[in-house]
Amino acid sequence: MDTIFSSATNAQKSAIKIIRISGKDVSKIPKIFSFKPPKPRVASLRRLYDLNNNMIDDAVVIFFPGPSSVTGEDVFEIHTHGSLIIEKKIYDCLANTSRFRIANRGEFTKRAFLNGKIDLTQAEGINDLINAETENQFKLSISHYEGALYDKLILWRSDVIFLLSKLEAMIDFSDEELPQEIEALFKKKLSYLIKEMRNSIKSSNYGERIRNGFVVTILGKPNVGKSSLINYLSNKKIAIVTEEAGTTRDVLEVLLDFDGFPVILNDTAGLRKTNSNVEKIGISRALRKAEASDIILILSDCGDFSVPELKRGAKKILVHTKSDLKQNYEDDSPRISVKKHKGIKELIKIIVDHLKILEPKDSVLLTRKRHVQGIKKAVSALKQISILNLSNDPELAAEDLRVAATEIGNITNIIDVEEILDDIFNNFCIGK
Repeated sequence: MDTIFSSATNAQKSAIKIIRISGKDVSKIPKIFSFKPPKPRVASLRRLYDLNNNMIDDAVVIFFPGPSSVTGEDVFEIHTHGSLIIEKKIYDCLANTSRFRIANRGEFTKRAFLNGKIDLTQAEGINDLINAETENQFKLSISHYEGALYDKLILWRSDVIFLLSKLEAMIDFSDEELPQEIEALFKKKLSYLIKEMRNSIKSSNYGERIRNGFVVTILGKPNVGKSSLINYLSNKKIAIVTEEAGTTRDVLEVLLDFDGFPVILNDTAGLRKTNSNVEKIGISRALRKAEASDIILILSDCGDFSVPELKRGAKKILVHTKSDLKQNYEDDSPRISVKKHKGIKELIKIIVDHLKILEPKDSVLLTRKRHVQGIKKAVSALKQISILNLSNDPELAAEDLRVAATEIGNITNIIDVEEILDDIFNNFCIGK
């Protein structure tokens, strides 16, 4: 296997750069750069030279012998000044050495997985941690990185193996009936597992939303203040704001942090009857986006919140806009004025309070489609057992249990499907 290298820090200029190298040929590093080998796990200052014996930089070098390293292999780190040309010179030296190459996306983490340092859910947690932008994304990624999901899956799999062991014993003594107390325990454990897994499937949508963002779409007639609101909340001129109706034609989105919740806020075309084909397309897209949202903000500056074209019954929040001009509304819907900076914090709180209601009791969440697919397959196999007569068909039940155990195990430790591994680790950044 090649020895890989890459920068573990920012690709631009910086105060320092860390170049990480991992693989069986790491021991050649001191010879490649003509410096005295450091003691393991001791940060040492060394002068680096290129292949023509020209000085590159004075750098701090650290050698981490495997398997007690981040990848489970021998690892070298070179901490240099953050110059791009220094990085290039080091890369040139390594690339011109046999069996050294630049790492692929996520390859360091992939090697850590293959060498048993982490499982797949922890690897995914690392990537989510790198990409976390809000407090709740951070908490969820840390939970997975620390192994909370792994522990839960292992517990489920252990329960399945326990049931399988009981059936295997029954098969070995097939001339005897399954004791009633064992059969009762079997059915109770089976029912518990199916219920637990189904609950996790139900809450998986929330986990995916924490990772990717809750979708909040703004609807309303032209010129009610939709674009002004999204510009204000994002502190950017995302949308064009004019007195001319129909300015917004397509869906514009921005990712925001609402009290720790990642929110994808969508500005949409004003809802009205129009002869413009382009505007009709924009309105159609607005309605489709709204119907696929978690929350719909319906804005009005005249108290008319009717949107008869809207079919899906998502959570709707009615918002009175331009409250600095008119305040004599009789309902309790929130009132905002972007111009006077009023009511915005209260509106955000209403949105956040609803998102908190969506939070499931289970703190350990499935966050990816592959997690959900694996658990659905496991549940399907376990349900097959519930319709069998255990005394007559123990072999069939045992096979279903093996399927369930395999599907659960694949979530944490896929080792024989290279395409799935590539799909997971190719989403990482270079150098991780």
